[in-house]
Order: sequence, then C-alpha cells, then structure tokens
Amino acid sequence: MKTKDNREVLVMLSGYNAWAAVNLFRGFSADSLPLIALFTLLGLSSGSVLFPIVLGCSLVGLISPALMPWAMLVSGLPACTAGRTMKIRIAGFIAVASTLWLIPVSHSVPLAVVAAAAFFIGNKHLRYFLIPVGFTLSAVFFSLPGPLAVEPVIAGSTIKDGVIDYDIPEVNTSRPEVLLPAPFEGTWAVWIALEAGGVRDSVPMMAIRLGEEILLLPSGTDTLSVTMIPGDSLAISLMRDFKPFNHSVIHATAGGERL
Repeated sequence: MKTKDNREVLVMLSGYNAWAAVNLFRGFSADSLPLIALFTLLGLSSGSVLFPIVLGCSLVGLISPALMPWAMLVSGLPACTAGRTMKIRIAGFIAVASTLWLIPVSHSVPLAVVAAAAFFIGNKHLRYFLIPVGFTLSAVFFSLPGPLAVEPVIAGSTIKDGVIDYDIPEVNTSRPEVLLPAPFEGTWAVWIALEAGGVRDSVPMMAIRLGEEILLLPSGTDTLSVTMIPGDSLAISLMRDFKPFNHSVIHATAGGERL
C-alpha cells in the first residue's frame, strides 16, 4: 500500500513539474490551472484502466492549449463515472468543473450536470449511462458543446496627471483580439510595445488597427506610436489559428500622454 501511495505522489509531482516548466517557457496563464487537477487525477488513477486515458489527455493538454479543454473533459468525465474510488471521482469532478469555470464552453450545462450527478450517485451501472445520455440530451435539446463566440477584450487603463497606462492581457488563440480605447476627451500620443512569438515562420502574425489604417507585423518585437482622439480604439489582433506544437502569443505594453 505504501509503495502504491508513493507511486501516486511521484506521478503527481512529475505532472506538477511539467506544468510549471510549460508555464515558465510560455508564460503563466490562468487557463492552464485545470491541468493541476488533471495531474492529480493522473496520480490517483495509477494502476487503473483510466490511467492510459488520463496520461494521453495530460500530454495533449500540455502540448496544445487549444485542445486542453477537450483533453480535460475526455479524461474528467469518465473519471467521474467510472472512477473506482471516491478520490478519483472527486478529482475528475474538479477537473471538469475547473475547466468549465475557467475556460467557458458553450452548451456546457449538460456536462456539468453529468459530472455532478456521477459524483453523487453510488450505483456504478447507473453512472456508466450518464455520459451517453447526457450528450444525447444535449445534442437533441441544445447542441453539442463547442467554443464560445470570442468577443474582443477591452484593455483596462489608468490616467493620472495627463499620463495613461494600459493593462493589456495576453493575446492568444483563445483571446485573439484586444482593444485599447482612447480616453473620453483630449488628444493623446500613445506608444505600444509588442513582443510576439510562438510561430516558426516570418509571415505576418498580428494586425494593429486604428480606424481604417492597418499594419501587419511578423513575430518579433516592435514599438509603435499613434495619435488617438475620443472614439478611437487601437486593436491588436492575432492572425493565426490553432496549429499543433505552436503557441501563437502576443505580449503588449502601452501608455501615452495628453497633448
């Protein structure tokens, strides 16, 4: 029993270290937090029939941020229903719940109901029917789960003594456009520093748009200056879709002063 416990802890720690290493190289994102629950589930399922499924999904989740929500659901939902111990079912439920909370998925209510019901139902034969029944009801009455329509994110800003500073979130495939609105009054000289990467070519990967003017830029670092008036919005757009083994990302900082 002690050897089994040690194996579970070793698997969990290996997963946590892999998660930390990926965040170190890519930059931390709250979207990756559900992977902690997935690696906990991986350790608890050591030696069970669930282990190969959870292991494969763990690798997919680490390699591909775009596929991570589905990797979490593919491993978490079976763990909720077929987990041989309460600890495994709890870890599976946390994996599903944290994914749906941090990475919203359309028509996700049936998934949440399936996970919660499986967690509380003791009869294993009844639990096994929950996943197909839940997805069937979802497809008939709602629709199959999918990504939410992505709306542009508005960057926050602070203004003090005629100087503006923008708080710009990371631009990536799950957040492909961020808008920097001009203040409500006055004319402003705004600078923006860009650092883009995660691709393997020199084709333009981002578009900077102000009104009808558009500038296309490849990966790398750039600094731009623009003049903005009330009603203007400076848009930073990622031009890349998901591609395996790529992690297209744009980091930006911006500020300015009133003229």
